[in-house]
Amino acid sequence: MHILPASRQAWFSLLLFPFRVYVVIVPIWFCLVITDADRPRFGLENSAGYLLLVYAICILFFFLAAVVQFVAHWRRAALTSIAFAVGSAVVFAILLPVVTRNFWVR
Repeated sequence: MHILPASRQAWFSLLLFPFRVYVVIVPIWFCLVITDADRPRFGLENSAGYLLLVYAICILFFFLAAVVQFVAHWRRAALTSIAFAVGSAVVFAILLPVVTRNFWVR
């Protein structure tokens, strides 16, 4: 039984895991916060911009990871990274107007 990854591709996949979790959790969290408008937001006006900035950095990181994987001839892993980048970009494009309308415009 191996606890640590044995190959370079597995290590690279392990490196991408936190970014994949982040791009899945943040939209769900934003939707939960936006729909629960009657509760106090505890300074969410300030943190929403930073969360979206990190989300945009994750998109760039996925594109960079796809390029590295493509050069290393890991085609399936590169397609997965491109899929995460494109999906994250679509979610970012949907989430940006919603977040700006709900948190910054008073």
